[in-house]
Amino acid sequence: MAVVANLINPTPYDVSIAYQQGVFIDVPADGEVNISMQQLDDFRPGKPGSEETKKILDFEGVFLQDSDLSYDFQALESLKSYVRERKDRIRTFLERTKGVRTQQGVNVDDDVMQELLDSAGYGNMQRCVDKVQDRISILEKLVNTDEAKGYVGRTLDPERSCFVTNPPRQFPSKTALALFLAEHPEIKAKHDALLGVDAEADASTIAASLTEVVTAGDGSVVTTNAGPAPKAGEFNG
Repeated sequence: MAVVANLINPTPYDVSIAYQQGVFIDVPADGEVNISMQQLDDFRPGKPGSEETKKILDFEGVFLQDSDLSYDFQALESLKSYVRERKDRIRTFLERTKGVRTQQGVNVDDDVMQELLDSAGYGNMQRCVDKVQDRISILEKLVNTDEAKGYVGRTLDPERSCFVTNPPRQFPSKTALALFLAEHPEIKAKHDALLGVDAEADASTIAASLTEVVTAGDGSVVTTNAGPAPKAGEFNG
């Protein structure tokens, strides 16, 4: 999973998510919106309390973009969640209402229940569900013929990537990779074994590639041996 700070709304309805008191995140129908890094962290799966956040996103049909997966696959899963959450609410309302009316000896035929659904706003919710299910049918046909099953393959630069992590990681620069490996010897051992690298020779290579930090005479910190200038779009260290 490689989530990015982007909320996507694959439904045909505008969505406004209550983020904090007085703060709302508006995501237009069939649109997307960039969010802050703090918001991304709050929405990120696996964080304590994220279960409740996920239920909110599922109910609205909005998803946090995963750059490892195709839009079609993520949209399909999000729309399915949208339908499931709304059907659960409609079913709960019907069961509770029927139970109360039955205890009171009041008629509970379909026409009466439909009127109650409409008056409580659930009739419109059901119409939204029906419309979204049409989209699900279309997306299912596309995703079911996708041999990659939604996975978006990426070509990693072998000179700055570690293939023994799960998932494989591409670092901003070769220096960043070297720093990471130096700080994680157990991963470095597997990395070197995969590439057939001699450990002693590799140690000198890493040492040469890392930035040497020295203190100037005036006490300020300067760097030397920073390596070649980064390529366009690449951060060196």
